[in-house]
Amino acid sequence: MFEKLNSRGLLEYTISTQSDLHIGGHTTIEPAEVDNPVIKNVQGLPIIPGSSLKGVLRSEIERLLRGLNVDICDIFDNKSRGGCNECPVCQLFGGKDVASSIRIKDGIATKSKTLIRDGIAINRKKRKTQDKSKFEIEVVPQGTIFKGMITIENVGFGESDFSKLGALLSLVDFFNACNGNIGHAASRGYGQVLVEINKINIITAKNYLDGNYEGSPYEKETVRYNELKSSAISEWTEYVQGWCK
Repeated sequence: MFEKLNSRGLLEYTISTQSDLHIGGHTTIEPAEVDNPVIKNVQGLPIIPGSSLKGVLRSEIERLLRGLNVDICDIFDNKSRGGCNECPVCQLFGGKDVASSIRIKDGIATKSKTLIRDGIAINRKKRKTQDKSKFEIEVVPQGTIFKGMITIENVGFGESDFSKLGALLSLVDFFNACNGNIGHAASRGYGQVLVEINKINIITAKNYLDGNYEGSPYEKETVRYNELKSSAISEWTEYVQGWCK
């Protein structure tokens, strides 16, 4: 799948929290100061793991394509555990024997500020507070900005130029339009975020030969960016229609 590199897309993204966010994890072996800390890097800045964002996007596109009657595999099926390697989802996010075309690096917060929120466990049968059930949860506050990078290997399927790019851009738009959530306790109002792609660089094999390692840059809110996005989404739409039953 990646024996031939036609193009590589480098996408700069930001995630802004629209509500408090909790993605948990211990970064040291020392006892935590709170019951449920957020995951941080070695500089003490909260992060959104690339795997968390990728998992949310993969699950979303799986459900969307099934809704369009596209025959995609079930990665948890015993016969094709890990993916069929051939359907659009496997081609984008990886299958049993196929590497992912899309790689998402961790989003790193631009500031280290967090808040501590109190929580209590509820006995669902009695519909009352569980005894001795108070706990603390660390959250990243609303308005925090995370920055990261997404790489797409060979930004188009087959003869198309930008269909994989179109898949990701349209998926991000859909995620935002539906008030997308990530992380823990979404049902309690945590984790609503806005994902934005601020810059795209398309680098080709010819660019490499010419020593142009920046390739063709596309800045958000420019005519070039909008034209690229429109073309890419159109190619993705055409590709998906070829898979519809």
